[in-house]
Amino acid sequence: MTVDSAVSVFDDLPLTKVLLPVLESRGIELWLFRIDQTHPYISGNKWFKLKYNLQAASENGYRSVLSFGGAYSNHIHALAWAAQNAGINCIGVIRGEPEYADNPTLSDAQKWGMQLRFVNRRDYRLRREPEFLEGLKNSLPAEMQPVFIIPEGGSNALAVKGCREILSNRVIEKIKPDQIILPCATGGTLSGVALSCPAVKVLGIPVLKNAEFLYDDIRALINSVGEPDPGNWKLDMEGHFGGYAKTSPELLEFMQTVEDQCGVLLDQVYTGKMLFRVMQLIEEGCIPSGSKLLALHTGGLQGRRSVYGPKN
Repeated sequence: MTVDSAVSVFDDLPLTKVLLPVLESRGIELWLFRIDQTHPYISGNKWFKLKYNLQAASENGYRSVLSFGGAYSNHIHALAWAAQNAGINCIGVIRGEPEYADNPTLSDAQKWGMQLRFVNRRDYRLRREPEFLEGLKNSLPAEMQPVFIIPEGGSNALAVKGCREILSNRVIEKIKPDQIILPCATGGTLSGVALSCPAVKVLGIPVLKNAEFLYDDIRALINSVGEPDPGNWKLDMEGHFGGYAKTSPELLEFMQTVEDQCGVLLDQVYTGKMLFRVMQLIEEGCIPSGSKLLALHTGGLQGRRSVYGPKN
């Protein structure tokens, strides 16, 4: 199977109108663009971030791809499936202990052929250092060489290229949003969306604590594709719930409310946090009454299993 045929992306992904009392009371329209519906395994933004990375690896004769992530990483999960279907060896460098290997995310990844390498937090911080990367590549056997490196979260210039394809003119013209809102962790998706919609304000909700570094990372990602920063984006740092993948009963209760009232499943790592923060911003008056908002459901529903069990 070729990279191009590894995933079938719907040409007409659904838009779901979120109906909650706080929105109705302020006359705010909030539409959720359901890129979580792209594919059951390469869900949401992951397809767009991996598309051109895997294409480049395949077309340039790489036998393996290697990338990084935590023990419950959506990126690792999606990459494992996509690499298997593209016929490319796959190595995941995982932050954490080998005991995590049996969790649902990494069990899937191994089932799809990904080789796991567990490293401690100190070594994981070296994931951008050339010497560390060379050591990882050289540790692999000759039959797996050469090795194509995909950064943590898949965020690089090729990912930005793919993420520029998330929002078509059709979607923007249909909703005519005053603001596009999305969760972010490494900044690749926000970079692509900001570039593709320069006339619309874009708000990113980082899902990890102390994420001020994302300002520099996003500017670097935008520059990596040879274009100036459109200056239409900003970040809100108050939606992380204490850190990456951390949650609370309040967040889970909110997610259940959205599911009951709108029929939309959310994940507790990305889209659930983003929507919760949007409601806070509305209640605080930071989003004007009468606004039209377009929020991205970036997928990652496989991560629900860490909270709700294997059937969710």
